[in-house]
Amino acid sequence: MFPSNRPGRCDAPMAFRRERALGFISGNWRDVRTFGPGVLGRHLGRLSKERVGTARLRDIGPIKVRPHQSDMACLRQVFADREYDLTRFHEAEARITARYESILSEGSIPIIIDGGANIGAAALWFARKYPAAAIMAVEPDESSFALLRENVGSSVTPVKAALGAEAGYVTVHVHAQAWATQTVRADSGLPVVTVDDLVARVPNGKLFIAKIDIEGFEKDLFASNVDWIAEAFVIYIEPHDWMLPGKGSSRPFMEAIVPHGFEVYVTGENLAFVRPSSPPANS
Repeated sequence: MFPSNRPGRCDAPMAFRRERALGFISGNWRDVRTFGPGVLGRHLGRLSKERVGTARLRDIGPIKVRPHQSDMACLRQVFADREYDLTRFHEAEARITARYESILSEGSIPIIIDGGANIGAAALWFARKYPAAAIMAVEPDESSFALLRENVGSSVTPVKAALGAEAGYVTVHVHAQAWATQTVRADSGLPVVTVDDLVARVPNGKLFIAKIDIEGFEKDLFASNVDWIAEAFVIYIEPHDWMLPGKGSSRPFMEAIVPHGFEVYVTGENLAFVRPSSPPANS
């Protein structure tokens, strides 16, 4: 029998390690081209006791990340893939900018709520784009919240809580990857804040943008007390039916959003709902 060119059982682990190493190298090369060589500083975190490194991103600055976590994937999603940037939808972007400026011209403060802020990547994006806004960054995971506080500036207010429809408490179910950490209603534990609670913390504030990425807890958030939707101009949401099949996690949102006549734009893993310049004809 002629020898096969296919790797045998003993060669398979070597082939896997080789493929993984090539993926690691190519991924880092893409990061360097996107963010600059300072991004590689994150790997020093592998040697630290805290397992936290500093990624220095070109035009953005230093951001604390956990090399063993999905933090770099979050940074790529926000700053490389630009999933919260709607400038390619020119007319929608013009409407959003006009609303931001109109809130300021009224002497009010635009409020941006970042539900599921993780280490603060999206909050930093919004702070750079809307520097006069008050940004409330809500994050329930303790480890992520610690980095969130370090990463964001004075225009961002970190809030250690879960974002839900009504006040109460949750338990936090920590996942191996922090982005997948989930919250479940409980009699005690971490507090739940509502959108209305957060808006009330900003004197003379007006809700402008709500970004919702709360790993299935959107089912709770949109189950009741959704009058705030009428005030929001943009709602970004990442649905999680793919992660929680059969749970109907996005159904309350879909039921709550339909009466408001938003236009919807697909941007990466997110859906962006933007208020039209005038109400739909059948509203």
